[in-house]
Amino acid sequence: MSDNDNLDDIDQTKLKASGFDLNQLPASFQKFLKDNLIDPQIYTVIDLPRYVRINTHLPIDKRPSLDDLKEQLQIDKVNTVDGVDNFFSIQLSNTSKRISDCQAYKDHAIFGIDLSSAIAVQALEISIDDQVLDLCCAPGAKLCMIANLLGRDGLGTATGVDIARHRLATCRSLLKKYKVGEKVRLFEADGTIFSVPPPSRLGGKVITALSESTKRRKTDLIQKPFWASKLLRFDGQIRTDALYDKVLVDAECTHDGSILHILKVKKKEREKHLITYRLTNNISTLVSRLGLGCF
Repeated sequence: MSDNDNLDDIDQTKLKASGFDLNQLPASFQKFLKDNLIDPQIYTVIDLPRYVRINTHLPIDKRPSLDDLKEQLQIDKVNTVDGVDNFFSIQLSNTSKRISDCQAYKDHAIFGIDLSSAIAVQALEISIDDQVLDLCCAPGAKLCMIANLLGRDGLGTATGVDIARHRLATCRSLLKKYKVGEKVRLFEADGTIFSVPPPSRLGGKVITALSESTKRRKTDLIQKPFWASKLLRFDGQIRTDALYDKVLVDAECTHDGSILHILKVKKKEREKHLITYRLTNNISTLVSRLGLGCF
């Protein structure tokens, strides 16, 4: 173990300075960057933009345009993001304005989401009839985007799973705030052992047809949802051959992948917290053979 793996008391202000010493990064992390051809200089960037997505559950005439956002924020540095629909970067470095100050935010027409998380969701190529599982779903921005992509039509649903009850409460609040939760349910569970199948019904609509013998079978719920929309609240969690079509595992976006976290946690503790490999082991039991997982 190198000296870099014992950095427990890193001065966090150094991460905000362009002179951040890249040698402070653990040797194992530096090797990861090198092996994957990632320029470590990206961790010295201090003038990062903020990112927002249009809440496409709103009618088109209620969605802000690029010019609307520029006018409301009184800045010119608002740009669309190539390859990610309904996504904008906002550079706030030379203004006292905040995203929360603009009318579009107050009207719940935009929500903040990290670009890397949005790309992970985009990579799933979600269609309106997909059954989507979001493991480690809190605090909920990715789930809001998934709900947007599923839309109001079709039989697609989203199932969010997180181990932290208080973070699921935040997730539920976001779904309600942006009014995108009508086809979403949340479970407080360990994603490495979660086993609830996708819903078989969406309100009065059948997602997975059940045989007569299966319909008559009395089963107990595998796990009561932390929260579910009215359309999904009474799903019987009946086991069929149906599996999820798409699975998103973004566990490292706000924890193990954080540079502050990497610098502060010792090697043995870091290995204990790197849970993604255990999550992926559970994916094969949840996603269909033709399904897609994004990690």
